[in-house]
Amino acid sequence: MGKRSVSIILVLCILLTAFTGSVFAAARESSLSATSAAVDTAPTGNDYGLPDSIEDGNILHCFNWKLSHIKEELANIAAAGFTAVQTSPLQPHTGWGGWWWLYQPTSFNIGNEIGSYEELKSLCSEADNYGIKVVVDVVANHVAGYEDGTWGNDIDGSLRKSEFFHNEGKCNNWDNRHDVTHKNIGMPDLNSENEELQNIIINMCKGLKEAGVDGIRWDAAKHIALPSENCSFWSKVAALGIYNYGEILDNPAGKSGDDYNNSLINEYANYIGVTDSSYSGHITGCVRDNQASGKSGEWTNRGVSASRVVLWGESHDTFCNYGWTNGLNETVIDRAYAVLGARANSQALYFSRPYEKNHDSISYGLKGSTRFRNKEIAAVNHFHNAMAGTGEYYTADNNCFVVCRGGGAVVVSPTGSDFDVTVTNGNGMVPSGTYTDEVSGSTWTVDGSTMRGHIGSSGIAVFYNQGAGPAARPSVSANPDSCIFTGNSLSVTLSFNNADSATYSINGGSASSYTNGQTITIGSGVSYGSQITLKLRASNGESTAEKTYTYTKVDPSAVQTVYFDNSSYNWSQVYCYMYNDGGSNADWPGQAMTKGANNLYSYTVPDRLKNSRVLFTEDGNSSDHRYPYNGDPGLEMNGVSMLFSANNSWNVFTDSGEDPTQATEAPTQPPTQHIDVPYGKVLVGDADLSRSVTIMDATAVQRHVASFSTLYGDALKSADADRDGRVTVNDATRIRRHLVGKNPVTSYVGSVMDPITIEEPTTPVQPTTPVQPTTPVVQPTVSGGSVLLNASVTSAEPEAWYAWTWKDNQEGRWVKGEGSASAVVFNDLDDNVIFVRANPETNIDWNNGSVWNQTGDMKTQKGGTFVTSGWQAQRILGDWA
Repeated sequence: MGKRSVSIILVLCILLTAFTGSVFAAARESSLSATSAAVDTAPTGNDYGLPDSIEDGNILHCFNWKLSHIKEELANIAAAGFTAVQTSPLQPHTGWGGWWWLYQPTSFNIGNEIGSYEELKSLCSEADNYGIKVVVDVVANHVAGYEDGTWGNDIDGSLRKSEFFHNEGKCNNWDNRHDVTHKNIGMPDLNSENEELQNIIINMCKGLKEAGVDGIRWDAAKHIALPSENCSFWSKVAALGIYNYGEILDNPAGKSGDDYNNSLINEYANYIGVTDSSYSGHITGCVRDNQASGKSGEWTNRGVSASRVVLWGESHDTFCNYGWTNGLNETVIDRAYAVLGARANSQALYFSRPYEKNHDSISYGLKGSTRFRNKEIAAVNHFHNAMAGTGEYYTADNNCFVVCRGGGAVVVSPTGSDFDVTVTNGNGMVPSGTYTDEVSGSTWTVDGSTMRGHIGSSGIAVFYNQGAGPAARPSVSANPDSCIFTGNSLSVTLSFNNADSATYSINGGSASSYTNGQTITIGSGVSYGSQITLKLRASNGESTAEKTYTYTKVDPSAVQTVYFDNSSYNWSQVYCYMYNDGGSNADWPGQAMTKGANNLYSYTVPDRLKNSRVLFTEDGNSSDHRYPYNGDPGLEMNGVSMLFSANNSWNVFTDSGEDPTQATEAPTQPPTQHIDVPYGKVLVGDADLSRSVTIMDATAVQRHVASFSTLYGDALKSADADRDGRVTVNDATRIRRHLVGKNPVTSYVGSVMDPITIEEPTTPVQPTTPVQPTTPVVQPTVSGGSVLLNASVTSAEPEAWYAWTWKDNQEGRWVKGEGSASAVVFNDLDDNVIFVRANPETNIDWNNGSVWNQTGDMKTQKGGTFVTSGWQAQRILGDWA
């Protein structure tokens, strides 16, 4: 017998957190990202040659990016020719760090660590200025839970209905269509046929649309049945009036027959776009194997219109889940994307790779690769946009992929680069003439039957009639972005697009012209600790683009140290956990830091982790007792010594010659949000009715949940911070996270509402006053095999004290305590224990949540002392492992 009282543990652990006064402040992101300035009038989609509809363009998958990251990058995304950006799922979840938690939602609300509802609205508004559409990934097939298909306590109360789930077990037969749509794929499978559930999901989608979202990508779409299968879900989705496409991996019904699968995929395409994972994988595999293929598609060969097909060179599944593409060089992926992104009518997805490759190391909230800015990717997108509405002739010739369109062509070599080649002008589609490759600048000569030219270093050539589409706005970029660098100097590659000329200047000096792809060296002769400012400018005669980058030079031989000012946390111990692609400094929770003067801790960073991320924790057991907050990735070290200050700022430590452990800073105060509340109104989250939101409100909620006190009327209504009609531990968490700016979902806390009328009981129940002992308790001696329970109880004496004790994964047994009610000795306990103040022969309900009956599960320490304070109030404090 194992754990018996999960609910009480959750209540009491959070209550304990409140008593210890641990208040966590929001992370203040220290960013060295480049800043850009619009020199001329505000840009529009026409400035960048972007088509008006998602169906006519290509999509950038900003996998794991925060919405703020996407917003900062919009100018570069538009310049690279992407018509749309796709975000990761924005639904709430309860997991920390790992990207997969985003695909295990707990509700159909909008907002998580990726971004809030307000941030989504802001992104959509700004994206409109560039003519970029926003597509949001939505998970509607399943929710968080267990592999047996049951849901956990984390999911929203509105979803806890048996009729909302199929409850048919796990899918083991992928060739059986019923199993695919009605059995779970590792998480509780939602009953998509249920109209009430459908409306909950559709209402969330309407909220997305109201925020400005232009489209939805539907996760696990093939696991949601079709109208012909008595499910109206997809017909309601189509009625939303926005762009929709669904994830269809392989066949909808496995190996159940071509005719059956063909009918299913065509029915899906009647309502939503569909991913062609089979054909996409085929093209990427061919590039990897150095063999061009003339195969033109999978779903299109089965009757699906190309305009309803989404292709990719790489997806988050092939990179993160299956991993077959994450070992491929990005040039392979880029060449595959060039083939697929040039095709007529279909949309191609370009995946922004995470910098981590291991499945378990990939975290959400991190900005991925900006390789999409490369000129060969931009050229393919510009071609796709300019060729909208023209025909296509696709073939393979001379071991090159050849995509001929009405005004030009894309030629891709899977094997190499920098060579001359002659390929067929399929069906004479490309008009005769002389063209310039947008990627390499080489010349291509086209006649009625052939196209002859030079493929540059990328292996991709893109040439077309530039007048076929609107003139694109210029852009500039530097690689790497603003950063900290070690060593004497740094090589920076400069690029520009859609411009006649470009210049750069360093530290405000005179401007020098540069060619596209030119590499310059900065930092030579500059002292360590100096900053170098690089400014780029490009113009096409009609408009101008500027961008500024900042680089900091640091001494590579200096010992790198990380410092943590503990004065605002007062943790009993501070651990430092550091990680990068090469591993970590230790198993979680990391290495103990060394305490110096004024509660400042330090840790010397191993050389292999000088470029890594760092997390701080007190003991590694509590998701609250760590920084950054639960759900956030580690802070970036950037190869230099860093200081985490008492005001929760994260800055480069500059050696002033003084011992940093001698620094003194005043501890910060618990956060408080003061709001002017109109007369006659009450404040959501103001559980103590003080007309402000403070940490004491979270404590008031926790005391109410633990039956330590009782809230009534407006206080009870205000305590319902998530507005779900119940006051639970989640409401206390919501208030605390609101105070530090870390609410994972759209927050009601801090908003005002009308007071309510709730009749209070004529005689309010008062908490029982603990009886104070008149004389100190004489505690018996505890032997090495015994445990002492120091139990100051309230009012009546219990019948007796008992302990339910067990070893992991083994049946437990009862042990009766000996001694007085306030000093009980238990002999011969096993590793785990629950203390009970009732006769076990009576019918004890372990799961009734009553703290009067039992404690939570604990680990024993032989010879240890466990203490209660008004038994019902706390999980036992003291010595547990």
